[in-house]
Amino acid sequence: MPSTPSVNATDTSANSNCASNTGSAAEAISASITSMSSSSCTDCPGIGKDEWMGGGHGLAEELGHTEALCPTCLKVLDARIFSDDQGKVWMSRTCPEHGYVETFIWPSVSHYKWMNSLAFPKTPPKVTNDVKKPCPLDCGMCKRHQRKPTLVEIEVTQSCNIHCPVCFMSAEADPYAVSLEQISSMYDAIARQATIETGVQLTGGEPTTRRDLPQIVKMGRDKGFWGIEVNTNGVVVSRNVEYLQEIVDAGCTGIYLQFDGMDDDVYMATRGMPMIDIKRKAVENCRKCGIQVVLAMTIVSGVNDDQIGDVIDFALENNDTIIGVALQPAFTSGRFEAERVVPLTMGDVIFMLDEQTHGLIKSDDIWPLGCSNPFCDTGTYLVMTYEDGKRKYTPCTRDLSRDEYLKLYNPDSPQGSVFWDIVEKSDIPAMGGLSVIIMNYMDAYTCDLQRMKECSMFDTMKDGRLIPFCSYQLTDGCGNRIHAPWGDVEA
Repeated sequence: MPSTPSVNATDTSANSNCASNTGSAAEAISASITSMSSSSCTDCPGIGKDEWMGGGHGLAEELGHTEALCPTCLKVLDARIFSDDQGKVWMSRTCPEHGYVETFIWPSVSHYKWMNSLAFPKTPPKVTNDVKKPCPLDCGMCKRHQRKPTLVEIEVTQSCNIHCPVCFMSAEADPYAVSLEQISSMYDAIARQATIETGVQLTGGEPTTRRDLPQIVKMGRDKGFWGIEVNTNGVVVSRNVEYLQEIVDAGCTGIYLQFDGMDDDVYMATRGMPMIDIKRKAVENCRKCGIQVVLAMTIVSGVNDDQIGDVIDFALENNDTIIGVALQPAFTSGRFEAERVVPLTMGDVIFMLDEQTHGLIKSDDIWPLGCSNPFCDTGTYLVMTYEDGKRKYTPCTRDLSRDEYLKLYNPDSPQGSVFWDIVEKSDIPAMGGLSVIIMNYMDAYTCDLQRMKECSMFDTMKDGRLIPFCSYQLTDGCGNRIHAPWGDVEA
């Protein structure tokens, strides 16, 4: 699933307490969470305050409180955010049943504070539902939600045409499990709750496994949606330019292309097959058809985290077609057992950009996008100008003040368009450029319910509910989902 970068580590055979994924997992998990009120870890026997806040690290500074989840059973727990004596930021909590766990969330406390200082005022959703269950089970959107949708996905299939080690979609699923009538209703639900000004992404699975994808695109355009993007691994796009042209002619406004690196060693690790030639051909076919491309790089620590700069360079070399790069640190799905979890974070990627682009993008060039929590979506826009006949790129955020950002920011801008929309309204000279964003998805280990309440990226259910992306993808320690695909009753 191109829009869901995950490290699939499910191993239910190793845990006799794991329920089958084919059973009513959502009901089982719901019963577990709703029977447990928010638990303070200071009530847990045998765990002292110092251990809870530091887990063996020297506690330097307490930074805040939130609610997080037990990664095994998904119980809602009081959590603290703190820095250690090495200047790193952690989130800790204790489950009465499964014990203490702390999660690494940012590499630099000073940078964490600076990023948090750039948080924008919240623009609430216009349509919400009454609260009936604890967060994150009551999504749809409930009255606890604090920010409006700016990008909404429609899963047009759960089928895929490749087997990715970093994904959990089924290559054997029926490509047409959701009907055209249901997809039409999903469009209507988005229009009703988020307006037709909201960007729509058609995703999966792999959307191009459906022959009627052009019809689905046209359906959305006929309903008035101005921005419809297709999320794809590029296999069909690279091989069938005529099919791609049909999608473009139907009104598709962009291709969101899974693009994990510049050599086949990376793709063998992330996708299970050599794909760099497929990716290059997909970009070339998009150029032929006149459709813009955003590269979506799933970043896996130790696999391709050294190729971020190379992907940015490739995008700049093909900037006539590639208008953006979305960097997505991989999150986990499935079963892990660890007291101290150290995932690759957005903060890590920001500092990698500084190093790997040789100062083209510095760490303080990356700002929160304004549409969500500052630790969910960040980015900049590389403004292109000409100097001595050569292209030159400069992050627009170097020429903006926070006050100017607040004044020029458009709450309706999708994540990837935030800074470009600002550049268009500002005095910054630009002849095009490249959007660079980082999307910090959450799993059971990193889930911060305050961030969840500020999510601006949603998935659409068959019954018309809009569920925050990270809630929709959330699994417990056995790989059981809390929300079934498309919100169906059975998980």
